[in-house]
Amino acid sequence: MKQVLKGLSSFPGNPISWVMVIVFLAPVFLLTIKSWVTTSLFLLSFICLWPVFKHPKKYFLNRSNQFWTLLACLLIPFFSELFAQLGRGEIVGASLDGPSRMILAAGVFVYLSRVDCLLVIKGLSYGSAFGILGVCLSIVFFPDYYWGSRAATYFVDPITLPCFTAALLGLFLFFNADEFSPKFHVWVKLLLTLIVLYISIEASSRSGWVALAGLLVVYAIYFFRYSFKAQVFGVIGLVATLMAIYFLLDSVYSRVNESVSGVLAFFMDNGAFSESARETSSGQRLILGLIDLHLIKSYPLFGFGDRTTLPSYESLLLILPYVTQEIYEIKVLAGSHSEILAQLVRQGIIFGALTLFCLFLYPIYLCAWKYRKLTFSNGNHVAGVLGFIIPILASALTIQVFNLKMTISFYGLCLAIFFAYLCWQLEREQGN
Repeated sequence: MKQVLKGLSSFPGNPISWVMVIVFLAPVFLLTIKSWVTTSLFLLSFICLWPVFKHPKKYFLNRSNQFWTLLACLLIPFFSELFAQLGRGEIVGASLDGPSRMILAAGVFVYLSRVDCLLVIKGLSYGSAFGILGVCLSIVFFPDYYWGSRAATYFVDPITLPCFTAALLGLFLFFNADEFSPKFHVWVKLLLTLIVLYISIEASSRSGWVALAGLLVVYAIYFFRYSFKAQVFGVIGLVATLMAIYFLLDSVYSRVNESVSGVLAFFMDNGAFSESARETSSGQRLILGLIDLHLIKSYPLFGFGDRTTLPSYESLLLILPYVTQEIYEIKVLAGSHSEILAQLVRQGIIFGALTLFCLFLYPIYLCAWKYRKLTFSNGNHVAGVLGFIIPILASALTIQVFNLKMTISFYGLCLAIFFAYLCWQLEREQGN
């Protein structure tokens, strides 16, 4: 924290000082003030693009192949949506709005890739810690925003809330704070983990529970990365803790059992035709997934657009006889219940797969495989991208994680920062 404050000493003359302030505050109010992070991204893009426009040679000449690949990775989600719409013969501005945030993030990346943005990453991590505390205070002091018995803020639903709260935790867990003693840092991480666990249980979102569990498993493997034996015992201890929570908390016990029973009914007991499978939320999500697969098969090249009318219930029933009127209405009102399938439905197989690859798979590949020695070296903060992506990717299997503009804005911003930090390190080693 001292280094972050020291870096602000040149404020407001140095653009990086403005960037540090805005990046620090972005996660602080991500889930508690509407449009905060969207506004932050717009401000950051203006601040970062000004020096890029003034000195384009500095930012674009003699750049590494990895720079251009990372830049393309940030831009492809927008152009995939654009080309899919052009292929369908339609342009829907509202559908381009979300992916266009990745263009703004690309501008931030270009500027930060030429500077040492370690302090920016530190600001992001510290801001994430305060963001978790802010969510906790919100659900404690403003229970009127609850959805029935489920925790929420005034604009974030109980499904999205625990997912991105876990992502904030990931940004802090994988961060190495040099300013504090290791013991103090461990206690802070433990406290924040317990707070996020409390928020997830209060939100009663099974997707959020999976996101948090997935994050903690990956962190245990990362934390004990120098000893396979310690990794095994760490994961076993974590699983034992999660099992204890499952048996001790009635809300968790009943929700998990309901989910498991719905899945089992879907795959056994007369499959999707099972009455219990079609009535439980997990069974309904699986059937909604089958509807998505049918749409992907029907519109494989450019996807199923916003102006394309969903087949009527009667015609869909002839093809998928296990669809009920309730499930059909859920599909009409809420759309896909998986970000993975939603991208493939909207953009088709080719463009949808490109978007998913750039948003999730390629960043994980870079950090967990291609540059794993750099990622897992002591004191390197690139691993933070794993802590950020893993809970969101886990949630993306069962919910739409980018259904709110602020979620894709924050996701793009975080990717841009970590990409820039990685690119700066690689080019410094190469002497570029």
